[in-house]
Amino acid sequence: MTDTTDAGPLDDLKAKFPNGVWTTRLNARLQDALIEGTGLGNLQPAVGWSARMQATDAPQPFDSPRMLLFAGAYPDDWDAGDASPLEEQVRAAQRGEGLIGAEAARAGIAVEVVETGASGGVEGPLLDESELAEALALGRETADRAIDGGADLLLLAGLGAGAATASVAVCSFVAKEDITVYMPQLSMPGGLVDDVSWMRRVAALRDHLAFNHGFKRRADALVSRLAGAQLGAMAGTILTAATRSTPMLLDGAAAAAAMVLARDYGLAAPKWCYMPNRSPHPVVTKLAKQGGLADDFGLGLDLGAGTGLVLGWELLQHALRLSATLPTASEPAAKAEPAPAEPEPSAPEPSKTELSKTEPSESEGGEAAD
Repeated sequence: MTDTTDAGPLDDLKAKFPNGVWTTRLNARLQDALIEGTGLGNLQPAVGWSARMQATDAPQPFDSPRMLLFAGAYPDDWDAGDASPLEEQVRAAQRGEGLIGAEAARAGIAVEVVETGASGGVEGPLLDESELAEALALGRETADRAIDGGADLLLLAGLGAGAATASVAVCSFVAKEDITVYMPQLSMPGGLVDDVSWMRRVAALRDHLAFNHGFKRRADALVSRLAGAQLGAMAGTILTAATRSTPMLLDGAAAAAAMVLARDYGLAAPKWCYMPNRSPHPVVTKLAKQGGLADDFGLGLDLGAGTGLVLGWELLQHALRLSATLPTASEPAAKAEPAPAEPEPSAPEPSKTELSKTEPSESEGGEAAD
């Protein structure tokens, strides 16, 4: 990790690309592994990504993860049909309850809920100039605080259906396709399809886009017009963490959109990110590919944004521990020296030497490849 730069425009931050040579070296180590099968399978890309993050061909489990959950209000009907209001999701995460909070508490992962200002623009941008600056600064300060506190891995997600709708706006603009391509079917508890809420979200977003079209693609413009404070703060956190060479796990559509926004501020930002779980949300599918992320574990969990973070982190930890145990031919066992002979005190005959006893040697483990 590196120290962040002094406070200033987000454009001033310069994230470096992680060195892919460490993945290449990891591949070479895997080729020498003395194993019967073909390797680590779907675990391999995550281990290779970790090698780049840690700048070593022998990556180790991370020591100090910290979860950052972002929450902020959006215009009316952007969260139509949300089974759990945003306020309830925030309180549950803060109390260590619900699908996210309870799992994080069980795993011993510290959770911080970052509440942003509201993104209330209706006939115009979601944020004015001062609100934009405040959101980006909040994201930057959040990353600095977590990293200065010792975090070596950040777990990011955005709470609320409003943020997911904002991610649809960002994705459709980037991909130059209609918003309906990226607005997923909505389901109510019990599995019933909620077409009414889907239409309300689409109508609300189309009304907003009618007042926000024809602008040039610039990071600030995307945040102020389409992404809003919550996604803007997340983008600020992602870019700041990338600038400080701190890896991140992302989950959900809002995090995927924030990653693309961070890329518009700093091209290398997505390379410090990994999505261990990719839900079938169209925004996640599209933007994970555009960000050039390493292949995921193939879990396909669709339980709400953030719910795949703890499981993804634990699986990553297991993958790194497993890769460290693979024996390799390039690391031969050290020869054991024979123990000195000792006479047998009770033997009536002249003392006989005992056969030297050696301890079995252990070959050092190799690493998996990306």
